[in-house]
Amino acid sequence: MAEAELPRHADAQLDQAGLHAALLVEQVISALPTEPLRLRFAPLARHAAALRDASGEALRKSAVATRAALGPGDGLADYVEPPLAIALREALDEVLRILNRRAAHRARPLRRADA
Repeated sequence: MAEAELPRHADAQLDQAGLHAALLVEQVISALPTEPLRLRFAPLARHAAALRDASGEALRKSAVATRAALGPGDGLADYVEPPLAIALREALDEVLRILNRRAAHRARPLRRADA
């Protein structure tokens, strides 16, 4: 039988990665050069909240949606300094890597020696 999913805050690595990504989302939104751009990307604030607190599929969806908003072409990365966009992309990738490792571990059936 596969292992059940732990709450997000039970994994300190995932929790820290999510908090870091949420902070960067907020920094990117505030670094946008004009008010119309800040309004255009304001829905990402919901994703920042999910990166901070959500678990499981909700966390994954927010990370993927935020990463998609970076670009290419007319995305967040086109309007903020490249180091900030790169830092956000890397932070989101880290969240997704951790989620993928956890999912792979849960999907692995227990062997007799593991029990």
